[in-house]
Amino acid sequence: MGEITLAVVPSSTPGDARLALDSLCIALTKLLDTPVHGINCASYSDLALELEKDRVDYAWMSPTLMILTHENIQLRPLLSAVRDDRTSYRSALFVDGAKSFYTLEDVQNGVVAWVDRTSAAGYIVPRIHLAARGFDPTRYFRKELFLRSHAEAVRAVLDGRADVGATYGQRPDDDGDEVIRAGFLHVAPNRHVRVLAWTREIPNDVIVGHGLLPKPEQRAFSNAILTLSQRDDVGRRLLYNVFHAERFETPERNALRPAQELVALAREHGLMSQL
Repeated sequence: MGEITLAVVPSSTPGDARLALDSLCIALTKLLDTPVHGINCASYSDLALELEKDRVDYAWMSPTLMILTHENIQLRPLLSAVRDDRTSYRSALFVDGAKSFYTLEDVQNGVVAWVDRTSAAGYIVPRIHLAARGFDPTRYFRKELFLRSHAEAVRAVLDGRADVGATYGQRPDDDGDEVIRAGFLHVAPNRHVRVLAWTREIPNDVIVGHGLLPKPEQRAFSNAILTLSQRDDVGRRLLYNVFHAERFETPERNALRPAQELVALAREHGLMSQL
């Protein structure tokens, strides 16, 4: 087994993400007795391209991006992220709480901050949500910004470049409860943010292995991740700093079917293009 390459797309501040990934790779190198090198890709599309060019062995990505990339090369989902004992999350359409936006109608003809055209929570699913509400997402906003990360989409809303944005989050079980996990909480936990709409559930992101890798090598890499998540607080912290997940588990056989259905639905209604 030669050098292993693990690629991610930063979801928080780039500097912190680089340091966190380097620390994780050091721990994985010790467990696997093989050098592990981390790559911070600038965008979802760059991550897919690195896989297609066989420059990446393992990657952390959304299920929708995996499905789209899988159309060009073979990928294998190895581990699903678990957050708050859940393997799914939602997309939140949110605004700056200081602005007088209270409904989706209030941001019509405004500026929207998207993440990437292949992002489930940051683009695909909120557009499906708008269409289900009877709005044409291709004409609903005056201007669309693509910021390449959840963090930048949040910052665009909070610094006034966009009226509304889309990011990941966990919807509270009770409408009166506070949101405890969302992209805007990771970026600006002390800012007042108002969620205008929560979408349907989306499968959590996954760690995938390149299809050219032998299955025994994929199992060894998966086991190393699981060992870190189960060993001690230090290992769990290393994983959390990179993936924002408390633990990982092997996905069930049809775990990604909802994501496949979302991609098919978006394409059926002309709400997304090929990768």
